[in-house]
Amino acid sequence: MKIIHFLFLFVLSVNSYSNQEILTLGFGSCLHQDRSMAILKTIEKKELDLFMFIGDNVYGDQEDGELDKLIRTYKQQYNNLENFLKNVSTEFIWDDHDFGINDGGSNYRYKDRAKELFLETWKIPSNDPRRLRDGLYFDKMIKKNGLKVHLIFLDNRSFKSEWKLTDEFNKEGKERYVKDFDPQKTLLGKKQWQWLKDKLNEDSDIKIILSSLQILSLGHGWESWDKLPLERERLFNLIDESNVSNLFILSGDRHRGGFYRFKTNDNNDIHEFTSSSLNLPIPFNTEEKGPLRIGSTYRKANFGVVRIFEDKVVMELTSNKGKVVNSLSIEIN
Repeated sequence: MKIIHFLFLFVLSVNSYSNQEILTLGFGSCLHQDRSMAILKTIEKKELDLFMFIGDNVYGDQEDGELDKLIRTYKQQYNNLENFLKNVSTEFIWDDHDFGINDGGSNYRYKDRAKELFLETWKIPSNDPRRLRDGLYFDKMIKKNGLKVHLIFLDNRSFKSEWKLTDEFNKEGKERYVKDFDPQKTLLGKKQWQWLKDKLNEDSDIKIILSSLQILSLGHGWESWDKLPLERERLFNLIDESNVSNLFILSGDRHRGGFYRFKTNDNNDIHEFTSSSLNLPIPFNTEEKGPLRIGSTYRKANFGVVRIFEDKVVMELTSNKGKVVNSLSIEIN
């Protein structure tokens, strides 16, 4: 009887170990400097290994593109976040409102100065690659308990071509922009594309692409990779060519949270998790079309939690009070 009892405990221990949570990541977007920061306390309580701010981390853009407001709001936001930054490990990438101009891209005349503001505010080290090249794209490899998780942060602003304006403003599905098949237009630019190709070929167990703009979402006329469909297709082809397994996308921007799924030509499953906004919810009256979406979107303040186990990834859309309002579990190889 004692031997049987011992064996039972041993099996239970092994099973418990194999299902333990190895890494816990958090992310969010759209944090207005003049709104409540209460959600940050909720995030702190999650005891994350890393929290990633993936765009619109300040709202400092102005219509004329000048930098007065951006300079002021970066300083204000750092003061808002100072205690949070002491208690939580963080990473940052930008989107248009912390880039300096709404929906902006490569032709923004102050983009170099805006980059300096970003680097200075978030105290990016002097030897960081972002200080040595154009743009703010970078990667981070996390190794924990024998698992390698590769985080790939894209810069969707510094090299982006202009969007194609809609011919029917505010019409559902064509609200502001429409698809542009111009092969000369780009989202990432030549050097970032080559860099991304190299990173996708690096050895890891899990890859997570962080894109301020949604990649899989379809059916709306706002900014997304879908507005440059050749660039979107190029990304999917690159994923297939790299034979990447266990790849996930985290995105923001939309003031909605939700999950999306897409199958590439080579039958690779890609899941995208959008979390937005941290403290600037927009009271949309209706749901938007989403042929690749899993379930409905959540339109109140939220952040994302990604729990990584040995055999699965669990993504949790979390309210500003810490309640999981939607979740998705995906088995990994």
